Amino acid sequence: MRSATPAAGSRAAALVRAAVLAAAGLGITFTATLHEQLVFDRSVVAVTFAALAASHLYSWAVQRRAERTPARVLLAAVALAAAIAMLVVATPAAFALVLAAWALVSGLLEFIGGAVGGATKQDATLMGATGVLLAVLALLFRDDQVATLGFFGAYAIIGAVFLGISAFDGTRRSATDPAAAPGR
Repeated sequence: MRSATPAAGSRAAALVRAAVLAAAGLGITFTATLHEQLVFDRSVVAVTFAALAASHLYSWAVQRRAERTPARVLLAAVALAAAIAMLVVATPAAFALVLAAWALVSGLLEFIGGAVGGATKQDATLMGATGVLLAVLALLFRDDQVATLGFFGAYAIIGAVFLGISAFDGTRRSATDPAAAPGR
């Protein structure tokens, strides 16, 4: 079902993605005793990637046809591929490499999506930068799966908070949607 206004649709899409990231971040935070088990870590990240893929597809679906770019679909495809790859990794280093590859590719796609359009530049810039930072940290600490999962949890919390705040930031929405501007 389509939203009544494009601004409401983009707000809902941002909130869905924020909710997915918040659930992942909180789940990782409150299950610290299980982080020594690679199977648990893989499962948490794979489920998060699958949910992110769905949230990216939802975001693409609620955009106006004229504003649709392939960036959201590509982000969904990358997240889904990473979810599948995460289910077959067998070592902490492979876990970190899959996570780093996803973070780097999705971070770069966020930057491209912000440059081409379809997302606010601040959202795309922050999510792209944190994705690239996550990739670097995952590679630096590739043999420590607890640290790698912790970095992913931090990424998820930062992204959730930022996207949640951004969804309700009326000043940026009114700048992109003239109908939502004050006094109209």
